[in-house]
Amino acid sequence: MNMKKISAVLAASLMICTTCASCKDKKESKTEGSYVNKNASQEATSPAANAVVDGETAVAVASGQAYLEIRDEKGVSQYLGTANENLCYNAVVADITGNGSYTVSITADSNGYRTMVGGNADNYSVKPTGLMYASLKIKNGASACPSAVMTIDSIEVDGTKLPLAAKNYTFIENKTDIKSNIFNEWATMIPAGAVSAEGAVSDGAAGYSSVLVSKDAFASWTKVTVNFTVSGL
Repeated sequence: MNMKKISAVLAASLMICTTCASCKDKKESKTEGSYVNKNASQEATSPAANAVVDGETAVAVASGQAYLEIRDEKGVSQYLGTANENLCYNAVVADITGNGSYTVSITADSNGYRTMVGGNADNYSVKPTGLMYASLKIKNGASACPSAVMTIDSIEVDGTKLPLAAKNYTFIENKTDIKSNIFNEWATMIPAGAVSAEGAVSDGAAGYSSVLVSKDAFASWTKVTVNFTVSGL
């Protein structure tokens, strides 16, 4: 092979390598861009605790605060007291400062909820459906207000007051939170140490239950409100 042919082969090889490198750079740039966009989306829907975004607060429950813990039937919509759940936006919690009346609530009528569940803030078709579980809780109540007794006065779904099928009882869960079940079909026994405003509540006590409402009232819902009274402090 003469020198002209060798030079031509080297030039062609260099051109191929340059083209491949350029294609690789474009491919990696596209992949990296998608990855960054995905992370940006996740950060936008998982704000810092109590951060206010577009007028909506992602509420995280603090020690000594009461809140409504709830999960819909499919486990899609829920609030467990942190700013990571889709029903955290504009949740109403209550500082338990003594005996008296309090109100807590959650709502799916928020841009944050619609974005996390429906993909964008304008997707009004998404709503919680059914009811898997609900309870009224005081975070770290065992240490913050150990003698608190919660009496549930009323429960409202989208402004409609629901009939209560039984009375609630209050107990300390896992030596940490003070809790009153609202809808818990798994709780077949009243735990030891349970109380009400009327006194101690033993297992099998007439009139008390872990299921206070019918799930039929939660076929499709947006806002749930619980009004309750604290005594014993």
